[in-house]
Order: sequence, then structure tokens, then C-alpha cells
Amino acid sequence: MPAAKTLPEDPRWLGFVDRYAFDLTRFAIEVCGMTCTHQQIDLFESINPAGSRTSVSSGHGTGKTRAIGITALWHLLCYFLSNTMLTAPKIEQVRNTAWKEITDIKDLVRAGPHGWIADYFEVEAERVYVKGYKQQWFIIAKTAPRGSPENLAGMHRDWYLVIADEASGIPDNNYTVLTGALTDARNRMLLTSQPTRNVGFFYDTHHSLSKAEGGPWNALVFNSEESPRVSDEFIRDKKLEYTDVEYQIKVLGRFPENMDGFLLGRSQLEACFDKEVIGDGLLYGFVASADVGAGEYRDKSILVLAKVSGYGDFGPDARRVQVFGIPIITNTRIIQDFTGDVFHQVAEIESATTLVDAGGMGVAVCQGLETKGLPNVIRVKWGNSCFGTKNKERFFNLRAQAMVHASRAAKEGRLGIVSGPWRKDILDQGSRIPYHFDEKARYVIEKKEDMRAAGIPSPDIWDAICFLFLEDANYIIAESSSTPEVVTKRDEARKEAEDMFAHA
Repeated sequence: MPAAKTLPEDPRWLGFVDRYAFDLTRFAIEVCGMTCTHQQIDLFESINPAGSRTSVSSGHGTGKTRAIGITALWHLLCYFLSNTMLTAPKIEQVRNTAWKEITDIKDLVRAGPHGWIADYFEVEAERVYVKGYKQQWFIIAKTAPRGSPENLAGMHRDWYLVIADEASGIPDNNYTVLTGALTDARNRMLLTSQPTRNVGFFYDTHHSLSKAEGGPWNALVFNSEESPRVSDEFIRDKKLEYTDVEYQIKVLGRFPENMDGFLLGRSQLEACFDKEVIGDGLLYGFVASADVGAGEYRDKSILVLAKVSGYGDFGPDARRVQVFGIPIITNTRIIQDFTGDVFHQVAEIESATTLVDAGGMGVAVCQGLETKGLPNVIRVKWGNSCFGTKNKERFFNLRAQAMVHASRAAKEGRLGIVSGPWRKDILDQGSRIPYHFDEKARYVIEKKEDMRAAGIPSPDIWDAICFLFLEDANYIIAESSSTPEVVTKRDEARKEAEDMFAHA
């Protein structure tokens, strides 16, 4: 058959539209060669009706990204002069996921029984469009900087589809603009996301705005445990790796239950005091951690002394930390004095590693300790991204990684803290660490200035304890490890620490 100049001129197109325009599942199977799961079929059936509103709360690996690409192409190829907008909190998220899927799907379409239709649309970096109608018949990716939702305005069409990925992280003001453009009864909207927040428009589409509550939104939950695309091994691994809240969000696809906004409860932290967590037979090393304050009447400068064993977050090698002393807690000493005191305390400890906050004035402390010849000084920059791939996927930065791991260790009985005059401060600080999940379902710890604005004091002692759980907080195995002599050394260090604190 001679090629038509445009898609509407091809005599095959009207039959194509008649067969697939209101049967997205059939389009996915017959045109794209897709083997659909029951969850994807539920999604496609929800999108089918003109004017549909669909919101998907999903765990890992359920195939929602492929479903987004299929849906966008279906809408492009089945509706004359249709427009589709793909949006997300960041434009890179759309281009790195959905755009890649659309490119892959085009190859599948070309290899299938309707391969002819692949000749009628073009995939570019900024736009997918039907040839001959680049400015009229297309899919585009668009987002708006926080505080500028008007960047999403201006789209109106008889056949208009809005797809919002990582929808839980999109500001509510953006939704006001997006839904305001759905002026025609045939316009559709699809939201997909991990359920990272118990507030906001995406949350409401599964609650007050859902069909179950009399609203327009068909709320679907894709549980990874129920997906044939997700292996039993993956589920088993995530049960071990994730916290309970993470598992609810990232696997079950459920909004987190009992999320009070803090990482750790006071009673869970109280159980850590005077608890022995490194028993006989465990190899360990000595680690000191120093959090350097900003000066008088602000954050205090802290030194924590501990035994550390293990490197993991879970399992038999999960990190154990035994804090046996906090000899320095001060907001009045000048940096040179603090540096000298740290050197005095750490130099007497066998093969100790010293972790020092290297932000701001901490740089001078690092330099001072190195000048004095203290070995194994490690600079901590916990505003940086994590190094390990898995941690990058779970945590916004090293601060979040260390604090979440420390809180988990406390809950699981892997953190022991010697009692002392610091007990109340640690309880107040460690039980008031506010957090949230970002649009990628990564842990984010609230900024210190935001904590102060909310009346939460700086967690300086808890910060120093959390340093001990950083993913790169290595240690040298002590020769006295797992021998009776270590008990004597610990008791001597504890007495010296308490005496030092009493005269600080």
C-alpha cells in the first residue's frame, strides 16, 4: 500500500482508532506486544473512559513506568490532534524514565502487526509528535519550579491527557493549575507515585477525593508482593533491608501508618542506656566522633567515644555501637582548646579512628588534629550524597543515612549508651528528629534551621552518635577485641569521661 502523507490520510487509521481508542489493554497487547499483569490491566481499564481520573499508589517493580509510556502513545495515536502532558517534580525524572519507555515502545510497535503506524510519529528530546502536526498533535514533558505553577498553564484540548509521575512530590499549587486545564468532559488525568506523604493532593485522591468517598478519582494500590513482575527474593531482601515505614511505602504501596514525623521514640531510646551490645566474640574497633559547634550560645561541640562492630544496616553484620563516654560537651571553648581536648582524649585510645564534622569551623579542628599528629582522622561531610548505590536510592544525603541507621540500631538493640549527665539531652534530641520522604521516597532529615523554627533544639550530641553509623565510618580492629582486658579499658575510659564532664 502506498504510504499516505499524514496519519489521518492513511486508510488503515480509522479502523485502528475504532479498535483501540477505548480499549487501552488491547492496544498494549496487540500494538505494543505487551504481556500485561492484572495490575496493569486494572490501570488501563480505569483510564479507558473519556474524562477518567486515575490515581495509582505503587510499590517497586509493578510496571507503572511502562504503563505510562503505553498510555501516552495510545492517547497520541488514537485521538486526532490530542495533547498529552507528562509532568513530575523534576523534568529529568520524565526524560529519564517515561521518555526512555516511549522510545523502547516505538521499537516494539514497529516490530508488531501494526508496525506501519510507527512511521507516522517522531520521538525527539523535548516532544513526541505525529508527523505533519508537530505543534498541534503531541506529547510533551513539562514541570514548574516550586512557587511558579503558572508555568504549567495554557493547555486546553478536546482530547487532553495529563500524566503526573512521582505525584506525591508535586506541590498542591501545581495541581490547581493542572486540573484547571481539564475543561472538556473528555479530558483525562493519571497520577502515579509511591505514597510518600500523608498530606497533599495525591493523598487526597486516595481518601477524601476518591470514588469510595464520593469523589471522581479511581484510587488503585499496586502492592509489589502481588505483582508477578516482582520476585520472591526481592520481597525477602526488602523485608530485611527496609524500615517498617519504607516497606509500607516502597513495597506495599500504602501510605505510612502511625508516622508521627520523628525517627525514634523516647522509650525506644531509653532502652539503649546501659545496654551492652558488643559481647564476647565480636571484633570491634574504637571510634571517636566530634561534632563541632558554631560558637557560644549556639550548637555545642561534642566528643563521643565508642566501640564499633560491624558494617551493615541489617543482618548478622549489622553495625553495633557501644558509647562508653562523652567527655566533652561545651559551647564556650575556643577551637584550639577543643582541638587539644579531643587530641588528649583520643590519643590514649588503642588504634582509634576519629570522625570530625568538617563543615564550618570543623575544618580547623581537622587541621589541628592532623598537625598534632593524631592518626586516622576522617573528615565528615554529611551534607554530601551517599556513596553506595542502595543508600543513594534510600537517603537524600549522608545525614539521613546515618540518622536512620542509628535510629534503627536503637530499635533493634544494637546501640548501647553509658548513662551520665548527658542522658536527658540525648533523650530530648534523639527522640525529636523530624523527617519526611521526598518524591523518590528517600529519607530526608529536616534542616536544622527548620528544626529551630519549630522549637526543636540542635541535636548536637545525637549528631555525634549518628556519625558512628555513617556508611564510610571505618575502624581498625583493636588488638584487645574480645579479650578481658577491654573491660578494664572501658571502665577506666568511662570514669575519665565522667570526671572530665563534671569539670567542663
